[in-house]
This record gives sequence, C-alpha cells and structure tokens, in this order.
Amino acid sequence: MALNSRATSLGFAERTETNLVHLERAFAAGADVHLITQLVNSLVGFVVFPWERGVNERLERLPLDEALGAGWPAWRIQSGACSTLGDLVRYLRNGVSHGHIEFSSDERELAQVFITVSNYRNSRAVAPNFVAIIRADELRKFCRKFSDEVVQAIG
Repeated sequence: MALNSRATSLGFAERTETNLVHLERAFAAGADVHLITQLVNSLVGFVVFPWERGVNERLERLPLDEALGAGWPAWRIQSGACSTLGDLVRYLRNGVSHGHIEFSSDERELAQVFITVSNYRNSRAVAPNFVAIIRADELRKFCRKFSDEVVQAIG
C-alpha cells in the first residue's frame, strides 16, 4: 500500500497509526515494548503535528457532546471547560507540546494507566487553566478516531 507523503497530515497520520498497530501486535506477542509511551507519541503525531485546515475546521464545528455520541471517547475534564472537539484538541495540543503530561503509574496494561494533560494560559501561570484525564485504552480509541477524522477531512 502506497502511503501519502509524511510531510502531509494524512501521510503522517497513516504512519502514526501503522506504527501504533505494529507496537500493539508486538505487545500482544509479549515483546518488551512500551505501548503507553507509543500512545502518547501517537497523540503528539495526531494533535501536535501541524494539520491541514480541513481537519481543524471539522473539529471546531463539532460540539463535544455530539463527538461523544459519535464514538469519541470522553476525557474527564477536571479543570476548565470546552464546548467543541476543536477546543479539546487545542488544549491537548498545547499541553502535550509543552510536556504537561502525567501518568498514574508505570504499569504496562492500558486499562491500568490514566494520563493527565494540563494546559497553562501562559508560561508565568502557576495553575493550569485546563486539566483533562483519560485512561490509556480510551486514549487509544481517541487516537484511532483522530486518525479516521484526518482521513475523512483530507483523504
């Protein structure tokens, strides 16, 4: 299968998804790989990598409650608020790109680890203006939905 150029959002999303699937298979076969680390790397690939306008516009228009109804996994928002999937992705993008990620443990099973992403209004802020938590297996679903969204928007 020929992939799109990695310089495009579609090509980068394809490669990110392919790498994640290969690591999932390796993990299932007992290989010493770190699937949760790869999930966060995939999140970086999906939400931090600059993506084409079509993806951003679709996400900005999609109310968060409708996204949940369409199968997007729920992030538990502990601080702050967002009304669209685009708002959530913007907070995630900022938090992830600035390294504001925490893990509940070093467990390797997806269902046993919670990932917290925080966003700070600016570099001088003492407290985050947005904090969201998701279990790693739900983050996998989020990454898959995001990859599908990129394909639908520009594929």
